[in-house]
Amino acid sequence: MDFHFEPNLKHQTAAVDAAIRIFEGAPYTRPEEKLWAGDVSGNVLHIGADKIRENIAKLAEEQGIEEYAPTDEPDFSIEMETGTGKTYVYIRTIFQLYKQYGLHKFMIVVPSVAIREGVLATLRDTRQHFREIYGETASVIEYDSKKLSEVKGYCGNNNLSIMVMNKQAFDSDKKVINAEDRDSGNLMEQLHKVQPIIIMDEPQEGMDTPNMKKRLAAFNPLFKLRYSATHKHPKNVINRLTPYDAYNSGLVKKIAVLSIHETNTQSNVAIKFRKVNLKGTGGPTASLMLNVRLKSGDIKEKVVTVKKHDKLDKKTGNPVYAGWQVEDIGTTDIFDGEGYVKFFNGERIEEGATVGSDKEQIFRQQIHRSIQNHFRRKKQLVPMGIKPLALFFIDRVANYIDNDGLIRRIFIEEYTALYKKEHGKKPANIEAVHGGYFAQTGKGEYTDNARSMEGEASKAIYDRILKEKTKLLSFDDQLEFIFSHSALGVGWDNPNVFTICTLNESISQIKKRQEIGRGLRLCVQQNGKRYRDPEGTPEGKEVNLLTVVPNESYQNFVTTYQTELREEMGAQAKTPKMRDGNRPWKKIKRNEDLFTSDDFVRLWEKIASQTRCKVHFREESLIEDGIAALSEIVIAENELEISLHRWNTITAEEVDTQHQGAARADIQGRYATLNVVEELSRNTALATTTAAAILGGLPEVQQKMLAGNPMKFMAEATKLLRRIVNRELVRLVHYEKTGKSLSLDELFISEEETQSDLTSTPKRGLYDHIIHDSDIERDMATAFDNHSMVRLFLKLPDKYKIPTPIGNYTPDFGLVMEKRGLDAQDEDARFYFMIETKGTSELDKLKPDERMKIECAIEHFKALGLESYLAPVDNTQTFDALSHKAVGETFFNQ
Repeated sequence: MDFHFEPNLKHQTAAVDAAIRIFEGAPYTRPEEKLWAGDVSGNVLHIGADKIRENIAKLAEEQGIEEYAPTDEPDFSIEMETGTGKTYVYIRTIFQLYKQYGLHKFMIVVPSVAIREGVLATLRDTRQHFREIYGETASVIEYDSKKLSEVKGYCGNNNLSIMVMNKQAFDSDKKVINAEDRDSGNLMEQLHKVQPIIIMDEPQEGMDTPNMKKRLAAFNPLFKLRYSATHKHPKNVINRLTPYDAYNSGLVKKIAVLSIHETNTQSNVAIKFRKVNLKGTGGPTASLMLNVRLKSGDIKEKVVTVKKHDKLDKKTGNPVYAGWQVEDIGTTDIFDGEGYVKFFNGERIEEGATVGSDKEQIFRQQIHRSIQNHFRRKKQLVPMGIKPLALFFIDRVANYIDNDGLIRRIFIEEYTALYKKEHGKKPANIEAVHGGYFAQTGKGEYTDNARSMEGEASKAIYDRILKEKTKLLSFDDQLEFIFSHSALGVGWDNPNVFTICTLNESISQIKKRQEIGRGLRLCVQQNGKRYRDPEGTPEGKEVNLLTVVPNESYQNFVTTYQTELREEMGAQAKTPKMRDGNRPWKKIKRNEDLFTSDDFVRLWEKIASQTRCKVHFREESLIEDGIAALSEIVIAENELEISLHRWNTITAEEVDTQHQGAARADIQGRYATLNVVEELSRNTALATTTAAAILGGLPEVQQKMLAGNPMKFMAEATKLLRRIVNRELVRLVHYEKTGKSLSLDELFISEEETQSDLTSTPKRGLYDHIIHDSDIERDMATAFDNHSMVRLFLKLPDKYKIPTPIGNYTPDFGLVMEKRGLDAQDEDARFYFMIETKGTSELDKLKPDERMKIECAIEHFKALGLESYLAPVDNTQTFDALSHKAVGETFFNQ
């Protein structure tokens, strides 16, 4: 299988474009300008610091990044949610920097073996993809201290070159690369001359310590690009794709949480050993989760800090702990041992362990549910050419590796039982479907640490899990269940992981964001293409749905997840709503009396007709408006920027400087050939003839600007022309009936099951509940259901779609109201409305796409003969204002 890469995903091209625009204004560096001293070819970039600051500020403003952490350091942050193609983005950025500025030496620094292998795999898999886009291939080496000749070759190569390194390869003076004298010369001196561009993959994983800052600076990088979903030390943030944006835009899998945890443990001698602290001034302490009796008499689970000789019954006020007095707190090894607490009653608990829980039953339920979910997904996915995988994080390697290990035994028992239930026979070869990512050390112990996993004895499983991801996705590989301790917890992922189960005695210490991140990426079919769920896919029917099986309550899991987001993104971070896998399914039933009523029949007759939309652009008008808009563009030509700063004082901490002046000078850059007409046409959806006419009609001043700095001019031109095109799309859209109608039976089924939030609508709703997507929808539905003038109302199903030039649109509500005059009782006084609710009643405050869809919907309903489409509505007062304008009546404020 070969992965198919999509070259035009907006969120990825936006991140690439942001990195390129940092250096907007810099000229292209010719190959001959890169040669230094004959044996080293280094990066060269001509641009002033002031210009870079200006570019960064502009990028942050355009993206709406208020706190972008500006700094004068040549260090730039790109934030991308896990699973949205971060590695692809920075590799493509490398090619684009090479194409646009001639920058050709890059170092990708990674924190772990798992991430390194993922990067190398992506470089291999995208080789042909980028050759087709750029007509270039990169020379790629994996740093190996035993192959320093390759590093020397990298230094001298005058073509596009990439070196991939683990941070551990240069994190101390003892490392080979930092040795001062070698037969081939001082390697760091050569790399210093190269001035590589350093790509920091997951820099928060130990790359910002004082030691690592010094080590990275030794390479004398031209600049650094930081890529992560969770920057701890952001600098010059130029692009941000938040977890919230990625989740709600369908860029990653949806999430379900199937939690398994103990309840009603108030009478248990429940002890969960969270962590040991050896640094306190009063001696070592331990944090224990205990059942504490409150003043009210209630029992509540709380974290209690204990020291030597503490009695747990006294600390908690809970008599179940009588006889549990701390004898000792320590670690099994002075340097890196496991923490323990020993009690006078002879009990000893190790850090992370639990007393008082039925560990085997908890594990059995987690494993059972995980296998059950996996079988269910196989039924759905295999016919679609998708092989699902399940990932288990385990507490102790021995629990899986040993033949009688608890987790191995339970897995085999549960898999056998469920397989027999599913297929009516025992499985032929259980050992083929599950495997552990572990290696055996020289002492006979098993581990998944990086050094042991790279050994010859573990090569098969190492390659299978980390290097040969495509083979793992193939039906030819029988492995479906992967067990790991911690090595796969950060950096590794697989697009076809649909189930993640955490098997720990206590609540998992792996971060929820890390845990979920192993399976967030959208899945891949056997043809190598990524599968995306179609718009309007019913809830629970998604293909891209990740199920997490934690050993804690749903509320605790979600609270922890949200806390992690706030810690990573700030207190104002929005968090995506996860589905509760334990939440009961609820039925929504149709009100048959209302469904067969004249009110609904008449409403449906008015809105059931399908339409097609057409836009007849007037080319002359587009050309005229385009020339007028682009004639206002003012940009500077490519030039040198010269800055002078005076050093007033120098201390160990900083250099105090004073800006004394700046100047500019002309420069003759070398540009790649650019077809500006095709570029403008492609980016604006204009015909090439229209784009050519606009550019050809520009005044001489703008023509010179276009010739002097085409990329900058095209960027400004594209933004202006898109606004014109969007405005014209709405102004000139025309709807006509197709002669077809939507199917009543397909759209309004008699009964539906859901786990979503519901609003009860028993009086006047077409269904006894509606699924509300916002508080405004909830409040309006309640108001409709309780208002005497409402004959019936309904929440429009997702399948009710109105076509627009920028995508389909579904209004929120349909409504029938009655308002009879006292003196005209026999007159038909029924009114039919379609309604769109929003958080504002002002159309201009909506996002451009939302506003355009509403404006198109107005024309759609006009074509159906319905003039009473009310949008946007944010409360009953707004409803009355708009209804009075549409039909001359108000209904709520009587």
